[in-house]
Amino acid sequence: MKFGGSSMTVKRMGVSLGVNFIPAAEGGIHHRNGESAQSSASANHIIGERVSLSLLGDGYIEAIDSHDIEQNFQHQRHADLGIGAMVVIAPVLEADGPPIKMQVGRFGWKSQHSSLMSSCADSVRNELGMRNRLYPDEYSTHAPDDSPTPFDTPDAKTHKTELERLVDEIRHTSPPARDASLARTADAQAGEKLFTQIGCAVCHVPTYKTLPSGTRINGGTYKVPKFIGNTVIHP
Repeated sequence: MKFGGSSMTVKRMGVSLGVNFIPAAEGGIHHRNGESAQSSASANHIIGERVSLSLLGDGYIEAIDSHDIEQNFQHQRHADLGIGAMVVIAPVLEADGPPIKMQVGRFGWKSQHSSLMSSCADSVRNELGMRNRLYPDEYSTHAPDDSPTPFDTPDAKTHKTELERLVDEIRHTSPPARDASLARTADAQAGEKLFTQIGCAVCHVPTYKTLPSGTRINGGTYKVPKFIGNTVIHP
């Protein structure tokens, strides 16, 4: 499997309500017959192409302490640059409830997912067309006389679903390595200095440290492994 970025795009649709973006049906993804791009068109209706995000090293992003993300948010506000992010609190879909377990979001174009399992379950259903235990429902555009959409069931030998295998593979990928020779050039060093001077590094934080190995996250459903825990990363 390859989990790098791609030139392929997915059309996303939604509505802007003040400072909030509300995705259209089925996560706002428009890629199936029967869903009209002109439906509900209005002045605040948004349609855009999104490229496939790289998944390399996302297991490390998953293991960043939510408090560190919240502290970065506060730092952005205090920097008073006229821009700043928002902390999105998203459900951990794989955690048993009620109550619904919530966590700081970090995956998806709007940080609408807080765990890799939740994010991949969304993609497996809405982009690959396979229902799963976290997204079991048929599409709203599914014709009643069509055969059921495939459902992700455990393999007879491994007892793992495709979703579980996918998440496990992503968690074992390493972040792309920085090109050390390019980083030593005068242009790269000047660019890095300028990047910090004009405030880009306030939002695009260059360094985080993952939680200690053995820490329970995602509503207690996942334990940070040794190969990910206590690791300095440069997202």
